Amino acid sequence: MSGGNCDVYFDKMFDLGINTIDGTRVYKGAETSIGGWMKRRNNRSDVVILSKCAHPCEDGRKRVNKKEIAEDLEVSLRELQTDHIDIYLLHRDDPDVPAGEIVEIMNELHNDGKIGAFGGSTWTHSRISEANEYAKNHGLIPFEV
Repeated sequence: MSGGNCDVYFDKMFDLGINTIDGTRVYKGAETSIGGWMKRRNNRSDVVILSKCAHPCEDGRKRVNKKEIAEDLEVSLRELQTDHIDIYLLHRDDPDVPAGEIVEIMNELHNDGKIGAFGGSTWTHSRISEANEYAKNHGLIPFEV
């Protein structure tokens, strides 16, 4: 379903008190549907958006780097019709990329006001600890999610 066809489902969810939506780009059309619904209902300030970035390509190519993360974010912001995403997660990890480099990227996006809390999906505890130790040692925001 797309566009206004999903409104009834989003409305029901919202009426039940659910206000956090995971609209990750790889969930085909989800962000466009959510963005349209929020615009039609004028309720962006009442909705918590969770999205993800850096999902590997279908051919397996890893995408955990500044360019791909920034591109994913810009597409998501456009499709969601918003200027920020409340919770932003890296969909996958790439252990070949230093955790500190990823923390730096996410802090930059946070400081630009484009994302709120951030973290990792399907990350190991050791990688999250590594990222958070780097953040602590460099006065940066750690993974919070």
